[in-house]
Amino acid sequence: MSETKSQFAPLFANAFGFNNFGESSRELNKQLIEDIEKERSDNDGKNKTFRKNPCGWQSVAGIENKYESFKKLGEKIIKAFIPIVHSSGIHPEEYKKFKLGQFWANVIFAAGGFSNPHIHGNGNTTWTGVYYPKGLEEIDDLDDFDSKKYFQYTVNKTPGSLVLKDPSGTAKRQVKSGLRDQRYYSTNFSVIPRESLLVLFPAYMEHYVTPTIDDSKRYSISFAFHRMIPHLGWP
Repeated sequence: MSETKSQFAPLFANAFGFNNFGESSRELNKQLIEDIEKERSDNDGKNKTFRKNPCGWQSVAGIENKYESFKKLGEKIIKAFIPIVHSSGIHPEEYKKFKLGQFWANVIFAAGGFSNPHIHGNGNTTWTGVYYPKGLEEIDDLDDFDSKKYFQYTVNKTPGSLVLKDPSGTAKRQVKSGLRDQRYYSTNFSVIPRESLLVLFPAYMEHYVTPTIDDSKRYSISFAFHRMIPHLGWP
């Protein structure tokens, strides 16, 4: 009788999705930045994560109600979100109840800008994400996208990176060995901002932005998917 074959299976996976809107969003990105700058000149913003230091600005939530560009972005995000949330295992009858909204813009405009670890939303927030209308470098062809250049397990050395923290990261630090593959033992996952890149993740996932080292502007747009609960007065 032959021995059985060893099997490997990942457990307790964390959901994550992304979409490169590419060249189709280049003009929209320009308008988004123009509207963000207009809002920044008109409004001191909200004293939240990007305002914990003097190098950043954060708009109040609901900016999509003021600017058409944010409404257009919302339409693209919803279209990208549906196959991702479906792949995460949520039943279609449930994610049909989700509502996208509460957009806010973030700008880091000086060296040393960062955001502390935080999560988005409240008790009825299900998913969240970040969209980049501008990256850390100019790209000639936004349709040419290699995820390996922008995603990396561990904390990326690129200043201004978004870092997602594994909820079980504290326990994983007990494993101290040389690794051939980081994905099952890393406690952090880094995203380098790139124009037209959308990343999506569950609202429970804590994240932060590493400090920048120059005065170039770093733009990002955040948002939340809420589960509509009519009997509780939502929305």
